Amino acid sequence: MNGNGQTARGWGYAVEGRPSLMLQVALRAVHRNGHSPQTLSECEGEACGWARQVAECLRSGRCRTAVLFCGDACLACCIANKVPGVRAAAVWTVSQAARALEEFGANLLVVEMADRTYFECKELLRLCRAGADCPPGVACVLEELDGHAHR
Repeated sequence: MNGNGQTARGWGYAVEGRPSLMLQVALRAVHRNGHSPQTLSECEGEACGWARQVAECLRSGRCRTAVLFCGDACLACCIANKVPGVRAAAVWTVSQAARALEEFGANLLVVEMADRTYFECKELLRLCRAGADCPPGVACVLEELDGHAHR
């Protein structure tokens, strides 16, 4: 459930600027395999506001998990984590993304697009599609820290 008592469905992605060729090919492969991620907010100006809009999609229940491809993963992650219920992780490798999903139930993977291969893009999208739940111990600590349920 999200913060509004709704069960979030599906997953989505957002790209700052024009998607790289490798990401475009990976997205076509995802669609060809019968998966339809939601295209979330487009970056129409400053990156901080855009990262917040993407995080708000998660908070509102529009989608359960998302991957955000951008130029500055640390900044986007910092902004997104200010939105209640968002557990964003800046990741640079597929193994980091898998660990973030498994160990603290990240619901937003934030990836810097520079030099991403087709395989990395495809695997990051696959991991995001699978999603993960926030482990009870982590959810409890996060709830204590900011007063919002992070499940």
